[in-house]
Amino acid sequence: MAKLAMSQGPAPAVPRRFLRSAPVWGLVAGGLLAIDGDAALVSRWSGSTLALVHALTLGVLGNVMIGSLLQFLPVAAGVPVRGGQRAALAVHGLLNIGALLLVAAFRWPMRLSAQWGGLLAATAFVVLAALVLPGLRAAAGQRFLRWGIGGAIAAGVVATTLGLLLALALSGRAALPLAPLTDAHASWGLLGWVLGLLAAVARVVMPMFQGTAVLPARAQVAWLAGGLVLLLAALGLALRGIALPGLRVGGGLLVLAFALAGLWLQGRAVALRRTPLTAFWTAGFAVLALAAGLLLAGGEVNGLRAGALGLGVGLTLLVTGMQLEIAAFLGWIDLQRRCGRGVHLPGVPLLLPARDKSGVLALHLLAALALGGALRRPTLAAVAGCAVALAHAATLAALFGIDWRARRFRAGSGAGR
Repeated sequence: MAKLAMSQGPAPAVPRRFLRSAPVWGLVAGGLLAIDGDAALVSRWSGSTLALVHALTLGVLGNVMIGSLLQFLPVAAGVPVRGGQRAALAVHGLLNIGALLLVAAFRWPMRLSAQWGGLLAATAFVVLAALVLPGLRAAAGQRFLRWGIGGAIAAGVVATTLGLLLALALSGRAALPLAPLTDAHASWGLLGWVLGLLAAVARVVMPMFQGTAVLPARAQVAWLAGGLVLLLAALGLALRGIALPGLRVGGGLLVLAFALAGLWLQGRAVALRRTPLTAFWTAGFAVLALAAGLLLAGGEVNGLRAGALGLGVGLTLLVTGMQLEIAAFLGWIDLQRRCGRGVHLPGVPLLLPARDKSGVLALHLLAALALGGALRRPTLAAVAGCAVALAHAATLAALFGIDWRARRFRAGSGAGR
């Protein structure tokens, strides 16, 4: 198990800002789905669908993953992050304002161009890379982890750069092949950035928090190498206006391998920790496996269903589970700094009880069922949107519950006033 260097972490407010922004974007995504209804689920090219996708990818996943990285790297991986609070605030502002402009541009294309949101989102990832990559390069040990995280961040830069090019093309400022570049953009974002980062970090957090073994290095290297070849081929051909044959199959196999590897590690754990986090990840892996199966089955309808389930449910479950764990840990660190030495603090589980995490999980699973029903009967999309919004509202309430319990403890103990 990796040793945690809590003193090396940033001020709790730095990652917490990102973690709290994510469920707000979940509320936005649920609202978009509830308002637009089946228009958001019938075509990958509709403005409603694009707005919903970017609310989830940049707003929900982007905030949780970047906020978690800023805490994970110095504390669990021994990797310094440059820039301090001001630089992190800049990344947060660029990411969220960019996401807001993109969602608005896709939802109301006649009123706003997507190029401005694309520019800000791409800049956010370039700044993130400048803050993180030098430390990853210079740090000692855990080479596999460092290369995995560095590669994921680089993939995020590529994905957002392609997104900016697509935004310029949509605004008429560039003549580019939209369909191949869109496929490459989505692949670099979801396979390279999101799954790449989750695969790298899971190598530490699954043994640490769930009690699993570590995935054999050869298996993970093979997965990463296969993904890199697929992404580079898709990018090279897309820049020439050609869609990569087999991109969908290759991507489906990579997602399926990731999901099955996670379930396999949990199934073989000698003493699996049956906590809400483990349940979040088990459900997330299972839904990703289902989404991969739909992707491999082929057809436009199955592709839409795979995207909705994988993005709106599978990946969301994985990041939400870790989001709750990290937020509770940050709450404890903040309480420790406010109270000082000599005060007996409540444990991390008391700041965010398992029952609260389980309640959030139950509502996310309910939203998953509602979304699955809407994919079969699009007329239920509004109901699914309300369920998605409710699940993310519960996540936000759980995060603020940590602060409430910490304030109550300080008031009762008279410490840290």
